[in-house]
Amino acid sequence: MTGFSHLSKCSRNLLVFITIISLVLITQFVFAAEPTDISNHWAQDYILNMVNNEIMQFDADGSFKPDRAITRGEFSAALARQMNLIPDDNTSLTDLEGYPHYNLINALVKEEIISGYPDGTFKPDKAISRAEMAAIIIKSIGINSEDTMINMDNEISFEDVPGNHWAEEHIKIADKLELVSGDRENYFNPAKETTRAEAARCLSRLARLSSGTGYITDVYPTSRKVSVNHLDGEREVYDYHEGTVIARNNRKVELSEILNTDKVFVIADDKGKLDYVKAYGMVTQEDLATEISTMSNNLLDVEEVKELSSGNYDILRPKLQTAVREQLVTQGLTAQEVAAIMSTNWNELEELSKERLAEAIAIQTSLPLDITRSLIEGDWDKIKNYAQIEVIQRLVQEVLNSDLLS
Repeated sequence: MTGFSHLSKCSRNLLVFITIISLVLITQFVFAAEPTDISNHWAQDYILNMVNNEIMQFDADGSFKPDRAITRGEFSAALARQMNLIPDDNTSLTDLEGYPHYNLINALVKEEIISGYPDGTFKPDKAISRAEMAAIIIKSIGINSEDTMINMDNEISFEDVPGNHWAEEHIKIADKLELVSGDRENYFNPAKETTRAEAARCLSRLARLSSGTGYITDVYPTSRKVSVNHLDGEREVYDYHEGTVIARNNRKVELSEILNTDKVFVIADDKGKLDYVKAYGMVTQEDLATEISTMSNNLLDVEEVKELSSGNYDILRPKLQTAVREQLVTQGLTAQEVAAIMSTNWNELEELSKERLAEAIAIQTSLPLDITRSLIEGDWDKIKNYAQIEVIQRLVQEVLNSDLLS
């Protein structure tokens, strides 16, 4: 009995000793796992989220250096980890040999989320700009083609992001999805280096979003909900709200305008709130009129385009009539011929006069002449072909003129 009690006491002492050692080790581990330089930093919670989920790392001295610029390699590696991409050893990039996270960068390249420079390099140690970060995260969530991209021309932009900036659309969408933000003066600073704290915030916010493709099957206006059948067979019911960005083909629409045959690409947050819907399907007259309006630099709005195609040239009066009249006169027409054209009295005119009118409208609106001819004739089938060609050419030119970090 005495021996048993003595053994139990030894066991208890050993247990206490082990417990103390364990607590010391756990305390040291917890201390080591939390960066030493983020206390009271505005991005503290975002940084801890990234560190605790092993998305981003801290230095050997235990610091995170939140205000230091993050490199292209560091950001790419963190994004690949968050996306749970499989590391890839194959690469065509010439300057990744020996880089610690080369296989994570390769994984993003394989997914066509990023690419190198024209000379075949990636420059992993170069700081990544805020514009480059916005472009990359938008591609990473699936907005990487005309089928998924929504034209944000009518959305208010940052003061320092002009309409011809190569990343304007990406920045606007990233702002709409609350992945990035500007400063108090509404400046985005697109060329500024991204800090590690800003990257942590961006990636943390990105983690709450998910995307998918499917078909909208039902809309419940009273409940403000929508049912989507995804391509993998799963059905999801989402909430939608006033801030949900909705577009069909090349124009913003209401949810009720999406056709049952349309495919839809959606982005929702972790609470089931639908933030982004892009539908694409059969091209309608409304789509074409919107595209022509865009081609005219919005000199003609959508309704005016449709009226013009029906022969109602009165719509030219407030915006174009004086300029078109002068253009027709410079082409050698008499005042009577101009009056007959503007009144659409085709019985008094030869076919040549229609051509003159088409040229005059094209000159004033910057519309392609072929589209203007078809518009006057009300031939929407021809407009469809010409407009699609024009869109493709414009997109190709934008890509060629951009400095896009894909």
